[in-house]
Parts: sequence; structure tokens; C-alpha cells
Amino acid sequence: MPHAQPTTGLRFDVLVNILPAEADIPPLQCYTARDGGTLNYRYYPARCASANEQAAPPTLLVLLHGSSASSHYLAPMAEYLATSAGFDVLTPDLRGHGPNPMRRGDVDYIGQLEDDLADLIEHAKHEHAPHERVVIGGHSSGGGLALRFAAGKQAGNLAGVVLLAPFLAYNAATVRKKAGWAKPNLWRIVPLALLNQLRVTCFNHWPVLRFNLPLAYRTGSETRSYTYRMMESFGTANYKADLANIRAPILVLVGDRDEAFYAKQFEPTIHPHAPQSEFAFIAGVSHLDIVVNTTAAQRIALWAETHGL
Repeated sequence: MPHAQPTTGLRFDVLVNILPAEADIPPLQCYTARDGGTLNYRYYPARCASANEQAAPPTLLVLLHGSSASSHYLAPMAEYLATSAGFDVLTPDLRGHGPNPMRRGDVDYIGQLEDDLADLIEHAKHEHAPHERVVIGGHSSGGGLALRFAAGKQAGNLAGVVLLAPFLAYNAATVRKKAGWAKPNLWRIVPLALLNQLRVTCFNHWPVLRFNLPLAYRTGSETRSYTYRMMESFGTANYKADLANIRAPILVLVGDRDEAFYAKQFEPTIHPHAPQSEFAFIAGVSHLDIVVNTTAAQRIALWAETHGL
């Protein structure tokens, strides 16, 4: 497959020979969300014990997948961070995603993904370890959700935020307007946004966003479209205000060959609102392979060590 993909905008081929088989990664486990629904996640326990290991439990890292995807493609990074950085890592299949979701591409209300994540963290503290420090991270639109989560009700409870080529907003200077991956239906999005301002939400189940996933890379576990309420649950209402609400350390990583975003725009876009942010550009890396890149994982490990995580 050529380097440029005008039909999809993203290089899916970079993952084909790198991702491990389903049988070679931690199996999906279940937890119960506050609405009674059963959701899935994978657990990578910390495995870098040493003679100087502290009695305190490891830091919990919740790492979120991007649009259309599932937890599977985060396996290489999760494994590295559990083994070499000492994190307990959770990679959830977000509601509406994964092999067998309740309703693919949909949630019950805007903000439900944040509630699900809060429930997952509480589940992990009871099921796996009494984590005292929690870091939220995400790739692409999962980075947007991580930002939304970190600026919301959990703002005072997080020890750090990791954003991997994060989606900030459609009007952010970081976004390439014609990347070709996401196809929004503006004829629906605009009136639905106006209706929601008037507290009319009965049409929020309408599909409004489609993802241009090549046929060769479809497995049956991808989520190829989002409803309005799912799309809004991933994004931030005001990324500038959300960034300003975060007091925890923030690490932003982006590849210098990112096809979806302008790598050099992240620092001038984010830093004025979150001066505690740190930035690193990963050479030779595109939008998708940043999550399987060893240099990116090492940079997260170094950042965590610097901040005592």
C-alpha cells in the first residue's frame, strides 16, 4: 500500500504485521457500569518488580482507543508500559465498540463514556489493586475523550494525562480539514447541535459520523459510524477551557508524519491553556503507528518516572 492514502487518509498497513494475534494478548474481562450494562476491558498488570519496589500499589493507566477501533491495537503499548514502566494498564473496549457491543456506535446519553470510565476505575481498585494514582491516556479521538474526562468530575483525582495524537476539536488548528478518515454529516450535525442547545435530545440517536475504513482491514469488530450522542461523548465542548481545568502533568506525543493532524500545531495550540504540558515529536511516525512505536512508549515511561508515577 502506498504511503499516501487519498481515500482513507490513514496508513492502516503499518499495523498489519505488528499487532499480535487475539490469542496472544490478555483476554477481555468484564465490569458492570452504573446502568447495569456489562462492558469489556483488557488488563496488563505491572511486571517490573525490583528489590526497591515500594509497598504502594502501582499507578493505574487507563488507555483509550480511537474512533472505530477497539482495545486490541493498543496491546503493544500497554504491554510495554506494564512491563517496562510499572503501570497497571487497562485498555477498555468503550461502550458501543469491540466484538459484541450492546449497540454499536451508540450510547444512551452524551457523557456516558465518562461515567463508564469512572466505573471502570472503581472496579479496578476493588478487583486488581487499591490504586492511589490514576493516569488517563488516549489515542486520537480517545485522546479527546481522555481530555474531556480529565477536565470533568475526575479533574482532582488524576495524577497525569497522556495524549497520543489527540483529537481536540474540528476547528482546532491541529486538524487537517481533508484528512479523509472521518466523514461528518453536517446536514444533521448542525441542526442537532442547535436542538441540543434548546435541550431537545430526542434525535441524538441519528448517525452523523462515518469512518472510511478500507475493506481489507475490516474484521467485524470495528465500529464504522457514530450517532450524534456518541460523537459528542468523545469530543470536548471547549478544549481550551478543558485544558485550563487540568492541573495534573500532561504529556502530548505526535508523529511527525501524522496524516490526520498538523504535528507542529499541537504545542502552540495546547501550551497557552495548559502550561504544564510537555511535548515530543516522534520521527518517522504516522497517526496509527504511534501506538506501536517503541520510542513513543519509552517517552511515556520517562515522563512517568520524572513525575514519580
